[in-house]
This record gives sequence, C-alpha cells and structure tokens, in this order.
Amino acid sequence: MFAKRLLSCAMVASLGACSAGQVAEKPPPKPKGPPPGMIEIVKYEKKTQQLLNATLKLGKLRANKDELRRRLSAVCVDHPKHTACAEENAARYARETFCRDKSFVKHVDGIVQACHQGQCKQVDEANLITRSQYMMLLGHLPHTLVTFRARRTGLDRNDRKQLQAFVENIGADRGYVIVVGRASRDGPWRKNLEYALGRADSTRKFLVEQMGMSKDRVGYITYGHTKMYLTATDTERLTEKKLTVKQANRSALVFAYPCFDPNRTPK
Repeated sequence: MFAKRLLSCAMVASLGACSAGQVAEKPPPKPKGPPPGMIEIVKYEKKTQQLLNATLKLGKLRANKDELRRRLSAVCVDHPKHTACAEENAARYARETFCRDKSFVKHVDGIVQACHQGQCKQVDEANLITRSQYMMLLGHLPHTLVTFRARRTGLDRNDRKQLQAFVENIGADRGYVIVVGRASRDGPWRKNLEYALGRADSTRKFLVEQMGMSKDRVGYITYGHTKMYLTATDTERLTEKKLTVKQANRSALVFAYPCFDPNRTPK
C-alpha cells in the first residue's frame, strides 16, 4: 500500500498534486468584453452595412466603364431579371430595405430635417449637431472621406471621381447629403476654420453644380475648436486608406441619406 502511494506520488509530482484529497484550483474565468479604458470602434448598423456591401460591388462593376454603366442601367429598367442586372438589383434592394424600415430611419430624420431647414451651414461652434447626433450619423449613414492637400480647398480629378461614384452607387441624389469640413491642427485656428469651410463648400458646389443635386438637399457644416479634429480611432473608422491623423483631418466627410423625404416628419 505504501509502495503504491509512492508510485502515485511520483506520477503526479510534476503536477504538484501529491496530497491526499487536495484538488488543484481552477484558473479564474477570463473577463468578458474589452479591457477597461479600451476604445471600441463604432460598428455600422446591419442595414447600413448591407447597403454599403451591395453598392460597393456595384461600384466595382461600374468602375471605368461609364458608357457600359449607362447602357446597363437602361437595360435593367426594362429587364430587371436579366443576369447582368444582379448587382444593380442587389444595390436597389439594399437601398429599399434600408429606407423601408421606418423604425430605423426615423432616428436620422430629425437630424436631417433640421439640416434641411437651414441649420446645416457654416458655423464657428458645433452647437447645431451634438456628439450623440454625430455618432448616430456615423452608425446609420453611408459616408465617404475626401482628403485634401495642405492649405488646399479645391477638389482634384480623383476627388470628383470618388464623389461621383459614391453619389451614384448609394443613390444619394435621391435623398440628402451632409458635408462636414475639417482641417489639421497646423497653423492658426481661424485659418484652419477657413480651410474647413472651404473644403465643405467646394464639395457642396461640386455636388450641386456638377452632379446636379438640388442645393436644398446638400447641407454643410464644420465644427468648433474642440470638436473639429479627428483622432487616430476616427481615422481608422472612417476610411480604409492608410492615412495619418493629419491627412485625415484635411478632409470633407460626406454623409448620404438616400431616403430623405422632406414631407415626412420624425415620429
């Protein structure tokens, strides 16, 4: 009996469990969720992500094929079940699903209605759109980030191409667009404010004068000193491009609300 106990102890000595009746303690459970203080990146709402995925595929199909795109769109009006119209139909379906759910879009209606009534304009302080409203826009609305060179406010050819593809693929011309202008922290604050407003305004002018959107359906704004600047987390959230924080702040952030109805009031 004693020999058996010695043998048993030898077998489990490496585990430190040679003690009659003693059971090794279980490790504490791993904490759920992110560590305290970790910043979580805001995720798109499900319907927004579906809309973006569908229109991204459509955009890739349309890229550099403007004449083919026009012909395809014309064909798909009369022959929507044609195989070649699959991506066009998927984007249309995603947009309709996005807009049809009143419980979903009503959260955005109030913000956009206020913008449509003249509250989206050049301002020095960010008191016309709250942080919670801004986060609502980020989570619910498709958007694209147009970047500018230092001390520049004009759009180049690639910027115009980016905006055109975004508006056409999302169907933003059927709804409402909000443009948020920004600048980096370099230089005097007042000069940066001019750059931010200039970027928002040049983007608005392109959408109205070149893309044919109604001026009543494009609002633009910039933030006051404490809220204008994007962080590294914001930059990662807003674009897949490899940008520094400084580059990301020299920008115009364009939100599209493809189902805006000026006659509908939020409930």
